[in-house]
Amino acid sequence: MDGQPQVAPPMEFALPDYAEVRAEALTVDTRAVLATGPHKEPTASRAAVALALWLDRSISTEELKAAAEQRCAARMPRLHTFVPLYTTNYCDSECKMCSMRAGNNRMVRKFSGRNEIIEQLDILYRHEGVRGVGFLTGEYGEKYVRLSTAFRIGWAMRTALDMGFERIYFNIGSMEPDEIDVLADWVRRDDPVTMCVFQESYDRDTYRRFMGNTPQNVPKADFDRRIRSFDRWLDAGFQYVNPGVLVGLHEDLAAEIVTLVAHGDHLRARGATVDLSVPRMRPAMSSRDSTRVGDDDYLRMMAVIAFTCPEQRLVLTTREPQSFQDVAMGLAGVISPGSPDVAPYRANSQAQNAEDSSQFLVADLRRPRHILGRIEASGTEVDYFQNPAATAAV
Repeated sequence: MDGQPQVAPPMEFALPDYAEVRAEALTVDTRAVLATGPHKEPTASRAAVALALWLDRSISTEELKAAAEQRCAARMPRLHTFVPLYTTNYCDSECKMCSMRAGNNRMVRKFSGRNEIIEQLDILYRHEGVRGVGFLTGEYGEKYVRLSTAFRIGWAMRTALDMGFERIYFNIGSMEPDEIDVLADWVRRDDPVTMCVFQESYDRDTYRRFMGNTPQNVPKADFDRRIRSFDRWLDAGFQYVNPGVLVGLHEDLAAEIVTLVAHGDHLRARGATVDLSVPRMRPAMSSRDSTRVGDDDYLRMMAVIAFTCPEQRLVLTTREPQSFQDVAMGLAGVISPGSPDVAPYRANSQAQNAEDSSQFLVADLRRPRHILGRIEASGTEVDYFQNPAATAAV
């Protein structure tokens, strides 16, 4: 910085001015940016670079993908994994694209107690060979239930760490400081625990349309509480965060790219280790999920984000079929196979993904060990995975 005073990053994220970012993007030399080496940063803001690359259709998606893969190849480990574990499908929110919404009377509600959670972790550890797990619940309105959920998931994370799991994710909705305090009774600040609070859409009108506009009765409808959760997590001394958008919810992909990249950059400036998620909408029971994004636009979106934020790992899940996973794997830093059903894993068969108890339906239900083993067989090592087949052979 040549003696210039360091400016501390703001403590809370503010949505970027899209018009200002677009004006800056018009000044970006996209061809020069595309030639940027793996360890160099373009001079323009990340949000403007991402928007410029997205808009410049003289650069093909394949060109973008190749350049992004080259930048991401310098990241080690190249790929790691975690498997989602839904511990309940009860929820107080009313998200229109989600089967778990409170008003879905066709949903068969389930809740995992202590023994079932331990059994599921044992299956993932011994039979699937994974050492990364993500705990999920719905989001709740009453403060006592929110605090109880933080306590319960804190216990589940501590249990997994004590069993030998090496990476933990959790997605239980927005969190306030007192809820983080309760969860933090179970984990240390330096434990590898990642908070996932996907904004779903950074556009307030789209957010209200899908999540509701009465936060007093529908907890996820509180846009601002949700977006502040990561800063509160960092304020409490934790490091790992995973923001994301649900691709296809808001029709303006450019705006979502700009704000997600800006959010990730804000968290990076605060010292966080950042993963980014851009899951594509999947069928869910009686939900309004008709918005679709085609493969080329989706792949371009992933390539733009991976190029612009090479140290921030994109999470690729089995929402996508194997054929798309193969195409996009070089852009990902995390592969997350599994099911959005409650306690779905079985010792000797594929996971359950029943329409009447799952948050949504996935495209690929192969067992995690088979998905991860195939990736390793292709020459890419997967961190947080110890292939049971290889262990048995030894």
